[in-house]
Amino acid sequence: MNKTTFDGKGIRVFDCDSRWDFAINTDKFIIHITGGSVVISDKKTGAKLNQIRGYNYLYTGDVKPDETELFALENGKHFYIISLEDFTQKLKVTLPRSYEAIDVCGSFSSDGEILYVPVHRWRNNGYEYCLCEYETKSYSLVSMKEIPYSQVPRWI
Repeated sequence: MNKTTFDGKGIRVFDCDSRWDFAINTDKFIIHITGGSVVISDKKTGAKLNQIRGYNYLYTGDVKPDETELFALENGKHFYIISLEDFTQKLKVTLPRSYEAIDVCGSFSSDGEILYVPVHRWRNNGYEYCLCEYETKSYSLVSMKEIPYSQVPRWI
C-alpha cells in the first residue's frame, strides 16, 4: 500500500512495503511503526529523534495535520497518542467493549479535530464493522456508525 494525502497544511505519505513496517512521511518527520516500537526521525536530516518501545502488534497510524501528535493503532483493542513535540506517549485508549481493530487504518480528519478508527466484532455468525469518531482534545468517543465491509480502511 502506498497512499498520499494532502490536507492543505502538508502532505502525508503512507507506505507499507512489508507486513512489519508501516511508514508515515510528513513535512517534518519520517515515522516507522514496527510492531513493537515507533521510530521517529527528522525528515530533513534523517537523524533519529526517538524510539518508543514496549508495544505489541502496533502496525498502523496517522499524524495529526498540525504534526503535533501521532496516532498509533494496534492490531487489537487499543490505540496510542504520542506527542511529536516531546516524543512521549500521552494516552492509551481502549476501543469500545468487544470491538477490535485488526488489519485496518485509522485517520485524522483534515482539520485534525476528529480521529476515525475502524473496528469490528463477531456478531450473529458474521462480523459487524463500525467507524468510531473520537474528538481530539481528550480522545473521547463521540459517535460510532455501522459501515459495510467495503468501506473499511484496510492496510493489507
